[in-house]
Amino acid sequence: MRKIDKGREPTLLTSFKRSNKKLVYRDLPPPERQAIRASCISEQHGLCAYCCQSITIDSAHNEHLEAQDSTPNRTLDFSNIVASCQKPDQCGHGRKTRALPLTPLMAECETELKFYLSGLVTGKTKRAKIAIETLNLGHDETSNRSLISRRKAMVDALIFSQSVPPNDLQFEDEALLNPLLEDLKVPDSAHRLQPFAPVLVNVIHHFLTRP
Repeated sequence: MRKIDKGREPTLLTSFKRSNKKLVYRDLPPPERQAIRASCISEQHGLCAYCCQSITIDSAHNEHLEAQDSTPNRTLDFSNIVASCQKPDQCGHGRKTRALPLTPLMAECETELKFYLSGLVTGKTKRAKIAIETLNLGHDETSNRSLISRRKAMVDALIFSQSVPPNDLQFEDEALLNPLLEDLKVPDSAHRLQPFAPVLVNVIHHFLTRP
């Protein structure tokens, strides 16, 4: 996960809420739903809120951090909505309506999850472990092999794009790691981050902050 800074809700949503004070998210017409998704994807720099793979309006859905059934008063609260990928049994579709103790709106989501070059992820706290398993983000070799494999392949590609073969990357070389770290945090001209870039940022950060 990568920390998401929620911005202003789209104007279509604001107008709908003003004109339909007693309605909820399930009453939203398609244009309003798409406007929400577009705004979320933009502020997430084109990445799924949970797994950080690349998403588009057509390959994502609006995900309520606090489930609609448990908090009906927040179904139209833009600060409670993020964009999640459409992968089955993963992220929003894997979680369904289960409570999420650690969310991408919390700064700790970038430090309490620990990613590895192998593609695996572990939780450094109890709530992080629960979040990882709830979202099926690949906490062991059998939990989500597809995501683990895609994450590893993309991280290797990101490293290679910096003219550093993955097997030759020396994590003691701060002169190499710091520029790479900063480059990975900067969106491109379309304001999108590279798929899984926050994963490699997490890996590098943990190496640089080792005691």
